Amino acid sequence: MKQSFKLSILAILLANTYQAIAVNQPLPNGDEGAENAVERIIVTATRKETLDTDLAMSVHGIGKEELQMDNGQHVAESLNSISGVLIDQLSGGQGHKAAIRMPINVSGYYLYLQDNVPLQSPAFFNHNALWWSSFNSNVARMEVLKGAGTALYGSGAVAATVNILSEGVSDTPETSMDVMLGEDRYGKVQVSHSNRINDDNGFRASASYLTNDGWRDHTGSERAEINLRHEYEISNKQRLVTSFVASDLEQEMASGLKDKELDKIFESDWTDSGLSDEVLASDPLRKTQYMKLSSQWDYDDNENYYSMIPYLRYRTNDYTATWNQNMPKVESQVVTFGLLGLVNFEHSDSSETTIGFDLELTEGDQLSYQPLDHETEPNWKGETDFFSEGELFYDDTTRYSSLSPYFQHKRALTERLDLTVGARYDYAKYEFDNHLGVFGDIGHGKISIEDRDDDFSHLSPKASLNYHLSETSSTYFRYANSFRIPTAGSLYHLTTKDSGEAKAVDPETSDTFEIGYKANFDNIIFDAAIYYMDVDDGIVHAYNTNGQRYLTNASRVIHKGLEAALDWTISQEFNISLAYSKSKHEFDEHEDYSGNEMKMAPDYIANARLRYLPSYLAGFSGMLEVQSIGEYWMDDTNSTDPETGLERIYGGYTIANLKARYEVNSQLSLHARVLNLTDKVYAQEAEYRYGKYSIAPGAPRTVYVGVNYQW
Repeated sequence: MKQSFKLSILAILLANTYQAIAVNQPLPNGDEGAENAVERIIVTATRKETLDTDLAMSVHGIGKEELQMDNGQHVAESLNSISGVLIDQLSGGQGHKAAIRMPINVSGYYLYLQDNVPLQSPAFFNHNALWWSSFNSNVARMEVLKGAGTALYGSGAVAATVNILSEGVSDTPETSMDVMLGEDRYGKVQVSHSNRINDDNGFRASASYLTNDGWRDHTGSERAEINLRHEYEISNKQRLVTSFVASDLEQEMASGLKDKELDKIFESDWTDSGLSDEVLASDPLRKTQYMKLSSQWDYDDNENYYSMIPYLRYRTNDYTATWNQNMPKVESQVVTFGLLGLVNFEHSDSSETTIGFDLELTEGDQLSYQPLDHETEPNWKGETDFFSEGELFYDDTTRYSSLSPYFQHKRALTERLDLTVGARYDYAKYEFDNHLGVFGDIGHGKISIEDRDDDFSHLSPKASLNYHLSETSSTYFRYANSFRIPTAGSLYHLTTKDSGEAKAVDPETSDTFEIGYKANFDNIIFDAAIYYMDVDDGIVHAYNTNGQRYLTNASRVIHKGLEAALDWTISQEFNISLAYSKSKHEFDEHEDYSGNEMKMAPDYIANARLRYLPSYLAGFSGMLEVQSIGEYWMDDTNSTDPETGLERIYGGYTIANLKARYEVNSQLSLHARVLNLTDKVYAQEAEYRYGKYSIAPGAPRTVYVGVNYQW
């Protein structure tokens, strides 16, 4: 779809929507329940606290109280309560995959932030990026902006933006310690201290350490993390918040369970690592170190708001790629300097304009080699491949630079109707240096290319209408174009299926159209959204005749769905939260898969939480949670098993969790969780590739208990 045609559709939709709802009448006064309505405040959309009904987008937050109730050992335990959000914790460790308006995937459709700062560079996207946040040591709130981001966010903000927000400095001295124990020798200690140095200065220091043997063989992990935060009130208009985040993770590697027959996998030992004795002898590990230093300066005179965030970021990520047959070692180091600038002007006619820019300079070193001799199993042709110890697959340095100016303007068309328009221009440049010294076909279906430079640019328009039905409810229409650049790996780590003279993949663009409704009433909070997102030149995985995986551009992929969320305070003792989404993800125009549904794309995602706060036991709260995932195809070809005649569709799963927290007094709290309450045997993920079924086993019933003490 050409850009001019897209903008013409947008103009028609905006005009028709305006004619339909722009009745020039004042907002009603004295709405029943308006005075006591629950106000949901969001930060991610604009970097300023904003009432959710003032935002023409689907954005949800999880507050401190819910996070304390979950007390999760992984971000998934809380994020999965948001409609349309599925975070899969991998093998019980700290990694994850995501499915937010997308199939379960590891591609760069998501922008992960902590305190408004990206956790990683889009040039070196890693699907596990949330493990670099300080979730285990300091978190006050988590927010998810679903769909393409606002003009503030660039490459990667295609399907969702996830923001982990840290706890600020307390007004009075505060110290806390939390100790959690669980099965499989799980243990976590978290400590935090906050104090005011004087009226203008304060700090918070938080740290955590966790260890876990894992319920499957060779899935143990060990992680240490710190979060240091300093707040300086320069004046009544100026504020400086400086934070330092660091973590060190070592995690054993495992693989999915594989067999030509799915029934055999379900009958096998699910605690098995999925790795051969030969590979286990090498003790494959993932080790990653992370540091981020940032400082946010804000100036706010109640009319104009200025913000500047310089940051430095460093990370390593060394691992054995256990999902590849030859189990290569991969080592990488990425260093980034970035600067985020933003100015928001409030005009006399109650309109406002935001102007800003993002600057990033990143250098990444990547190395991959064969750690031991290995001969692959025969493919469908009976062919094998032999990998020799010490073989290099790639050894290179990539320098990435980007500059992205943007603007956003909001104005009231009537007392009820707000219009927001914006645009963002992204320019990115890659400079690639290959240290291998040999070029062309280097064997095993891999290509080594000569040094080269590549650049990308894209203009992303945004527009929305937000209609206030009352002081506590609104409806909106939104259009957002977004852009995802290819990573350095997809550009320069090529296979023989790709041309060494051209880019491995082209940039990917998408258009999101969304209609939504939000209401914050006395006892009920409800919101719903219908979205349609088309992805042009979508970057997807495909396989050549030798079973080797490579990236290619699908002509067009369509994602569409419905999301709904309900929070209902039934009484003082009971309240319930429901989150549901139903979606369809299919290849519209593709060389091989046109008309097919995408693999690992659940038909629905549902989460229900029933909370109980008994009046006879003050301080106690309990929660029964049910998580349900619908069926999906296990391969993009939507194939049928010739042996059984059954379609390769996984039926999904439904599990229940039980959580409780008891505040004994103002200082002491006890908490406990039972995950997979019924000890259900299920596959967290199921896929068909390389002529075999592969599943990630879901964890069995697991119990955690802990104690929190504050003084």
